Amino acid sequence: MGGIHMDAIAILGFFCLISAVITYGLGIFVYAKNPDSRVNRLFLMVTAGASYWAVGEYLIWSVNSYENVLFWLKASSLWTVVIVMCIHFILCFADHPMARRENRVYLIMLLYIPAIILAGVNFFTDHIFTVAYSPDFRYYYTPSIGDPIYTAATIYFLAILFWAIYIGWQARRFAGNDTLMRQSSSVSIGLLILLGFGSQSVVILPLFGIFAPNMVFIGIVLFSVAITYAILKYGLFILSPETVATNIIQTMPDGLILTDMDGRVITTNSSAKKLLAGSFQTNPGVFTGPPLPEPIFSKIRDDIVRNGMISDYELIPDSDTKKTMSVSGSLVTDPDRGPAGLILIIHDITERKNAEKALKLANEKISLLTHLTRHDISNLVMAVSGYLEILESEDDEQRRKEILSVCMNLVEKITRHLHFSREYQSIGLHEPVWQDCERLIMRAVWDIQHDQIELIINLVPAEIFADPLSVKVIYNLLENAMRHATGISRIEIYSQEMDDGSYALVIEDDGPGVRPDEKERIFKQGYGKNTGLGLTLAREILLVTNILICENGEFGKGARFEIRIPPESWRKKTRE
Repeated sequence: MGGIHMDAIAILGFFCLISAVITYGLGIFVYAKNPDSRVNRLFLMVTAGASYWAVGEYLIWSVNSYENVLFWLKASSLWTVVIVMCIHFILCFADHPMARRENRVYLIMLLYIPAIILAGVNFFTDHIFTVAYSPDFRYYYTPSIGDPIYTAATIYFLAILFWAIYIGWQARRFAGNDTLMRQSSSVSIGLLILLGFGSQSVVILPLFGIFAPNMVFIGIVLFSVAITYAILKYGLFILSPETVATNIIQTMPDGLILTDMDGRVITTNSSAKKLLAGSFQTNPGVFTGPPLPEPIFSKIRDDIVRNGMISDYELIPDSDTKKTMSVSGSLVTDPDRGPAGLILIIHDITERKNAEKALKLANEKISLLTHLTRHDISNLVMAVSGYLEILESEDDEQRRKEILSVCMNLVEKITRHLHFSREYQSIGLHEPVWQDCERLIMRAVWDIQHDQIELIINLVPAEIFADPLSVKVIYNLLENAMRHATGISRIEIYSQEMDDGSYALVIEDDGPGVRPDEKERIFKQGYGKNTGLGLTLAREILLVTNILICENGEFGKGARFEIRIPPESWRKKTRE
């Protein structure tokens, strides 16, 4: 039996302490970069376990009595778990299927159960390591070479370490870009160094009768250097195969849900929980059953099983919020190509559907207007033509002037119809947009001369979904009040949230008001002191997004126009 000089033992023992400090410090550094990453959390566990192992190794070689060496040898028995945690880290880093939640049982059976059993064997028996003594050397621990259990343990750990190295190189091979490729190379090289130094102390040196502090800790320091280099140079733990996939899933605006065939949710992201929170009366966002209500989920599942995938399946999962979702999905198969689960991508298309409905409504109204305008102008042209024929045969000069006056009035009516048609067709020309209500009001106010009138504005902060021409509605209401309301001195604009969830925007003045029999007629085309088109246009502009307007003031006390915005066409706005 041989040994090494005591100074060398002291140096190697001190190296164990250095390894513990460096390794644990690196683990804290990596964890702090992204505490939510499973890879980063697992790396912290690996470094904490390696530090514990290194301190135990230092204490073994710092004492020189049988009892103390045996105590610290047994106390360090969990080194087996540290090794399998390192393998687990490599699997997670490479996003290997074995590291996924659905394969957790296999991971525990393959790695953690054998490691815990071997740790127990090491703690309670001498089948793996035993304490020996040399008068020329000291008390030391030595592997139980020749013991079948030691041989089996050595083969097992070498096998899973080589497997981890292979997985690391496979991750390098299939990396999507040079950065991920270099990250995988750094991790794999560091693991090779760790394996090389560890095998020296556990296998090679004991064969030559050389016993010293475990050189695996030199490998741990060099492994830490490789990891640090990859962090600084290639953004390791910020961009990795596992963290990239996880971050994409968690930060994507669309909802992603993985379910089994019975609808039990395996995993999901925060967007899915938020989008579908309203579908569940209790525990919003916590899927205790299928993520979509029945029978919708069963129909989607059957379509996916039949066709392999679906695309743009539209549904309204919650009648209260009236959100419209688009669901795309594909089938997940087991190794025998049988159906194992579903991947669903959920996209909120509420705004798109509202815009489509608004544009369809606007197009229908424009088509109707075109028909009516063509009919009215045709009648007016025929009337002008008839009067001109009469004019041609009329000799009385006074009568001729009267006929010409009638013709000019008819031409003026035709002009007004054409002007109204031009204004009207602008409705729905652009998609409805979310507009800050206060800014909308102020844009209209700025265009009105109101120096002699007190203007009071008191609004609940909100955004409304309306045609971009909505500013003309407010302008028209203010202009009408100032033009027609005799003796007006005050206009008040305010808003409030109603019990039915709608948003009421009110414009009222202190003028004479509107007679009861005129409250609806003022919105009819042709009614009024001027062209009679302003309030007609106002109502049509608002109807693009199902917004209603009415006059409900008390005659003699002032006009009161109430614009009622439905729940789906407004949302609260936080004050800045």
